[in-house]
Amino acid sequence: MNTKQTIMVQISGREWTLEALHRACLLARNTSANIALVQMIPIQHPGWLGPEWGYMNFTDQDRAEFTDYQATIEDYGVEFTPLLFQYATLAEAIAQAAEHVNAQAVFARIPESIIPFWTKFQVWWLNRQLERQQCKLIQNPVYDTEALEVVIEAVSEINGLAEHHIH
Repeated sequence: MNTKQTIMVQISGREWTLEALHRACLLARNTSANIALVQMIPIQHPGWLGPEWGYMNFTDQDRAEFTDYQATIEDYGVEFTPLLFQYATLAEAIAQAAEHVNAQAVFARIPESIIPFWTKFQVWWLNRQLERQQCKLIQNPVYDTEALEVVIEAVSEINGLAEHHIH
């Protein structure tokens, strides 16, 4: 049985993604986990999920940044899997991607909506879905007390799951 844990990082804005990626790589290196680097690609119509034209929103700049993020992970010496994931609804896609890669921790961000309640609802819904998958959502990767506690808690949970699977 494979006991290697997976930490998923959703690409979401350069500054946020770099912070999340550095924290995830440190976490992965300290727990011998893998990284799943996920580029979410919005589609215009649900019928476009899967076909090649569903990737038309994946620009040359997106490709270059995706390659840069992979180089960052390689610099940490952490095993990783790059994944392009088309979506119609972001929160649902993050949960599906986490399930697809069997993640135990997910660094993800739901962008602010013009309707603040909608953003809060989407975050609540995503957190609920990930909890059902026994997965920890980490939204704020920067070093502040709350974020650091979340990362430490995620490390403890990953190590606890690994110990449980080994015994």
